[in-house]
Amino acid sequence: MESNLEKFSNIVDKHHKKIIFIWIAIFLISIPIAVHLFSIVSYNVTGSSSGSTDSGSNNLQLIVSVSNNSFSNSTKAFFENISNNFEYNNITSLYSIEYNLINSSYYSIKKNAETALNAAYSKYNLTPQTIPKALNDTLISKIANEIKNQLNNSNVIEHNSSYEFIVGIIKGYYNSSPLYVINNYNYTNYPIIPSNNDTVTLINYNHTTMISTVKNSNYSFVETYINKFSKDYGVTAYVTGSSGLSSNIESETNFGTLLAIAIGVLMVVIITGLIFKSPIAAFVPLIIYSVDITIAFSVFYIIYHIILNSTVSFFDPALAAILMLGISTDYLVYMLYRFKQELKDNHRESVKVSLRGAGAAILVSGTTVVLAYSILSGFNLAFLGSTGILDSTGVIIVLLSAITFMPAILISLGKKVFYPNFKNGFSFENLFSRLAHFDYKNRYFIISIFVIIIAIFAYFFIVYQPGLNFIGLLPNSNSKTAFYLATNNFKFDPIDPLIITITNTKNLNQTAIYNSIASINGVKYVKLTNENNSLQILTYLKPLGFSTPALNDYNNINNYLEKSHVNYNISGLQVFLGSAVKNMNGSVPFLILSLGVMIFVVLFIILFSVYTPLRLVLLILANVIAANGITLLIFHYILSLPFISIAQIFLITSIMGVGVDYDIFLVMRIREYVKEGKNNFEAIRLGLIKSGPIVASIGIIFSMVFLSLLASRVPIIQEVGFIVAVGILIDSVISVLLIVPSIMFVLQKYNWWPGLKEYEHNK
Repeated sequence: MESNLEKFSNIVDKHHKKIIFIWIAIFLISIPIAVHLFSIVSYNVTGSSSGSTDSGSNNLQLIVSVSNNSFSNSTKAFFENISNNFEYNNITSLYSIEYNLINSSYYSIKKNAETALNAAYSKYNLTPQTIPKALNDTLISKIANEIKNQLNNSNVIEHNSSYEFIVGIIKGYYNSSPLYVINNYNYTNYPIIPSNNDTVTLINYNHTTMISTVKNSNYSFVETYINKFSKDYGVTAYVTGSSGLSSNIESETNFGTLLAIAIGVLMVVIITGLIFKSPIAAFVPLIIYSVDITIAFSVFYIIYHIILNSTVSFFDPALAAILMLGISTDYLVYMLYRFKQELKDNHRESVKVSLRGAGAAILVSGTTVVLAYSILSGFNLAFLGSTGILDSTGVIIVLLSAITFMPAILISLGKKVFYPNFKNGFSFENLFSRLAHFDYKNRYFIISIFVIIIAIFAYFFIVYQPGLNFIGLLPNSNSKTAFYLATNNFKFDPIDPLIITITNTKNLNQTAIYNSIASINGVKYVKLTNENNSLQILTYLKPLGFSTPALNDYNNINNYLEKSHVNYNISGLQVFLGSAVKNMNGSVPFLILSLGVMIFVVLFIILFSVYTPLRLVLLILANVIAANGITLLIFHYILSLPFISIAQIFLITSIMGVGVDYDIFLVMRIREYVKEGKNNFEAIRLGLIKSGPIVASIGIIFSMVFLSLLASRVPIIQEVGFIVAVGILIDSVISVLLIVPSIMFVLQKYNWWPGLKEYEHNK
């Protein structure tokens, strides 16, 4: 590698102006393309086209909360106003049911009554004109009671009809006509009461909350309209559903991403400026990052829109931008630091030496990061389908700029990059010399304490299985409030039922199926519908559809149906999320194994050592476990927020990819000193002195960059940012500065076995 890097450094030195020109030209071409990336971003978190029982892609659930009665005249007028202005599916949900029920009941009762009366008149050889009034009233009363009993016991018409209403129909009273009843009665005193199965998912038990669906409408327009007119009618209304959640996420994510990047950039400039005591050095990484991110966003757009004709998840551009900022800072600041250490009168030669030394570490770490995110994309996990491709592509661009664009700029600027601080020494190097002695003296104690702490966190890593309760990690909004409001007021989730379809219903014991599903602890209501030789079972669960208990209820129902040996299909939000959680949690061991093997193989090829790559893999895994435990403690147990699988997956991939950087930066520098003839202690001490400060610095910068995601106001992104920041901080400060030297002091010659024969002569 050293000889190839030497040739490469000569090429960069010779063509540095052309390299700068090429990067700037690509940057300018990329600007108009990059701005289109956000036009292909998907903000849907339901994994389906709709979060309701109706699957139309643009449907919006209208949750209406009233303080007295959903069937008051003001509420009804509110719904009538809506129905006059929007295309609707079940507007006004219950009123639609009532209208159909009254019409069907009215004409059914009228037909049956006419048939019965005609038969009675014939029996007495009378007509309506000749029958005595007393006898006619007696016949009508008898027929009304018979019809009432027939209808109330009927499996076809599920409702209760009042005696007076039936008599009114038979006698032709105007106040029994469908139009009159609909216009003048409220639900509480309707002469026909719809069955519980028809109404329970549309209005809650005490008539304070109603759900209706507006169809094929623009969310922003509907929300504005509903907010305006609900106040006029004294109704509190919320517009929600997948479109509502997506709209809220879009506004918060776009603003939060820009704010997080701005804060991250500010952190980079401040910390880099403090390290080098130079405003120019502080802004050089930022300039290169701006070029990198613009080119990356244009490549993302080309890959997903033009080549794949697809979309990217809403948090992917934000995470990719922050990841690139962190990694770009890592590599560029590390290159700057090495350049300042090597700075001589001939700055061009110093750049070449820096590129050969720092370039090797950057190439190795960059390769592992790219492979890590490439492996993630191979798992094809829900919500993370575009993450691996975007992040690996972004890292490749950062890697290329770090070993070409950055050296070319350093060759052009020379010492000016450190204006006004041209000294090549760093005042904190003595501190790291003392740290090396501390690590050596307490090496067994440090390792023991670390193992105990990791063992404790490992228990939670193994036992606690994260879920995908997205709604608990979405920004606060009316749309989010409506989901909780509906579940709390209905005492179950009326928005996201499980839809079970059983085919081949011949000889099927429907009663047994109904009773078994209804008896499952988390099930609130079950409704059976027979249609086209199939049985549809609409199952409403008590917990919110996004929650872990709802996923457990879905698993219980699915397990029962599997044991029943029926041909069935289940659809619904819980099915998608349940499958996604199962795949993610099930992929964790395989992802760790794949990344571990990849890291070991890459480092074995580079170092020709067995124990150092193995130690690095195990240590990074320990850092993953620690960061996972800390995040679980803070977000789940202290803040009472959901801990989701996406955060854990992103942590594993990022730390086992990016975390390699800090270990490699230190180990490669120690290896240089061993090859120069230093013994084990001296090589580690000098490695800490020369690389320790910058490893800690860039690790802190990277952590601060990801912590800037806390400003995004989208808890999903906040949780991912926090868990990665904690992992990087543990890896770059605690692990690299304390644990790695301690273990290397213990292993001695086995750090390099079976390669690096120089060690045998340096004892």
